Amino acid sequence: MKSTLNSLLLLVILLTTFACSNSDSPIGKWEDNIKLSKKTVQFSADSNSVIITTKGEWWWINNVSLDGSTTFDFGDIDTTKSNFVIEDTEFKIERKNTTEIHIEMTKNQTDAERVLRIGLEAGDYFDGITITQAAN
Repeated sequence: MKSTLNSLLLLVILLTTFACSNSDSPIGKWEDNIKLSKKTVQFSADSNSVIITTKGEWWWINNVSLDGSTTFDFGDIDTTKSNFVIEDTEFKIERKNTTEIHIEMTKNQTDAERVLRIGLEAGDYFDGITITQAAN
């Protein structure tokens, strides 16, 4: 009798678990909560800048790469703050407030295009900005 009751209870728990699952919303996959105004930007070879806005306010930069090199060291820069500056000799990324990213690139002196990638994260959602600068 006790064994039958335990089996019945286990069956009810399993049925409840499967009945309540939603296969359209996989666990661990978030919807876009950053909402970038632009994800790709084309620059000429001259010095250029762009302001990209977000609708979400709770995001941070998790990586920066220029031409595939991800050797940029954030050091003591806390990219979860509402304002910070990331500076390199070739680019500058500044978060002025919770919804604006100002990106500048110096003049491209080379005969090859440059590609700056900025990875953003908000919880379990990942997005990014790609800036392609023309060759000189």
